[in-house]
Amino acid sequence: MRDTLLFSYRDVAVYSSDTLSLREGQWLNDTILGFYFEYLTHEILRGDNSILLLKPALVQLLQAELDSIKTALPPDIHNKDIIFVPIGSGTHWSLLVYCRQTQPPSFHYFDSMANANYHHALAAKHRLEQLLLGTQPVAQMLTHSCPQQENSYDCGVFVVLFADLLARRYADLRLPPKNIAQDVPRAVVSRRVSHDVIRRPMSPFVQTANDGTYFDVFRPTALRKPIIEPTFWWIDYGDLFNPNTARATLLNLINQHA
Repeated sequence: MRDTLLFSYRDVAVYSSDTLSLREGQWLNDTILGFYFEYLTHEILRGDNSILLLKPALVQLLQAELDSIKTALPPDIHNKDIIFVPIGSGTHWSLLVYCRQTQPPSFHYFDSMANANYHHALAAKHRLEQLLLGTQPVAQMLTHSCPQQENSYDCGVFVVLFADLLARRYADLRLPPKNIAQDVPRAVVSRRVSHDVIRRPMSPFVQTANDGTYFDVFRPTALRKPIIEPTFWWIDYGDLFNPNTARATLLNLINQHA
């Protein structure tokens, strides 16, 4: 079967063969992860530059020489408040999150197969410390309890779901106390962007997002520095889509762009 380019989103090219990894029983590939991280950044988190989701290809560069890494990573990485790092070992995906807003800065680890990728995450954490903290005290890495996969192949789906939930949770904490949609003329709210007003859609992994009518409207200048409580990092099964439903949701999103 001929492999065809379906579409390009930012710098991620999605081919027909990539969608095969969304079938039940298949391991999610780098391209699908990279596409959703880009989509999450530029659509769902639109207007908030404090959050960074690293694509798998960039994470692989963490094994290279420090000077090479610095030129490949975003130049403003030091200004990001929270950074999401997908950890791939070749047979398993997990998620590492760096948070600059805790005191001191900290790393948080989520693995849907106990601690299968722990040593790979620890190596990435040490390298990121060199890049982000330099000579500052070593940041702690906390391992969090999180939903577990019931097979050997849903790890990538869980990484998408974990990152989507935590990134949205952080972005929501930064919103002003009252959604400004009530204070902005309807003609402005109905547009995607108008001057200093941002209209941000809901994640496809939110049940109420299916009818397309739910969104946040805000001014980026009104975004706040959040207080990160320990409960911020809690993830329960009820917070997430079923993995097979999540696969179907990702495939539907891809079909919308193809």
